[in-house]
Amino acid sequence: MKIHIIILIFFIISCFASIIAWLNTHTILKELSEIKRQLGIKEYSKPSIFDNDLDKD
Repeated sequence: MKIHIIILIFFIISCFASIIAWLNTHTILKELSEIKRQLGIKEYSKPSIFDNDLDKD
């Protein structure tokens, strides 16, 4: 029973940490985009197979 509680706590902490990491990455990318805009660097995105997805609404 004790091991299940430890695993549950570890799982909750790891989920929380992954959400925080995603938010941090999102913030960094937003700031980088702003810096590029201020420096006049053109945004470049590679074409993806998902760009022309037929299921998108």
